[in-house]
Amino acid sequence: MLFTLRPLVLETQGLTAALQQSIQKVHETDSTVTIHLDAVKVEDKIDMNTQGVVYYIIEEAVGNARKHARANNIWVRLKLEPDALIAEIQDDGEGFDVQSVTSDYESRGSLGLVNMRERAELVNGELALDSAPGKGTLWTLAVPLHRD
Repeated sequence: MLFTLRPLVLETQGLTAALQQSIQKVHETDSTVTIHLDAVKVEDKIDMNTQGVVYYIIEEAVGNARKHARANNIWVRLKLEPDALIAEIQDDGEGFDVQSVTSDYESRGSLGLVNMRERAELVNGELALDSAPGKGTLWTLAVPLHRD
C-alpha cells in the first residue's frame, strides 16, 4: 500500500518516470481515457519531497478527471520556467462550476481539493483551478525551483 501512495520508481528514478509508470498502469486497465504526458526532466530542479508533492497533486487531478469528468483525454504537462516548475493537468471532460463546488465543499465531506491546495502550500507552490460546464478542467501548479 505504501508504494501505491508513493511508488518506488518516484524514489529511484524521479517524478517523470513515476508519472510515465502511473500513466502506463492506467492505459493497461482503463480503455475509456487516454492520458498524454509531455514532460521535461525536472529531477535536478526540485528536491525529492517536492517531487512527491507534485506527483500526489497530479495523481489526484488525474483521478478526479477519470472519476468525475467523463473525459476522453487527459493531458499532463511539466515545463520549466526560469523560477518555477509548472505542472498542468487538463481534460476534455464535462467541466463544472468551480464557484458552486467550492462554496459548499466542506459540507460534501470530500477533502481532495483542500488536500491538493494544502500540499501545494507545503512546497511554497500555488495551485489554480479553471473549469466551466462543458469546457473541461485545467489545473495549474506552479512550484518554485530551488536555487543552486
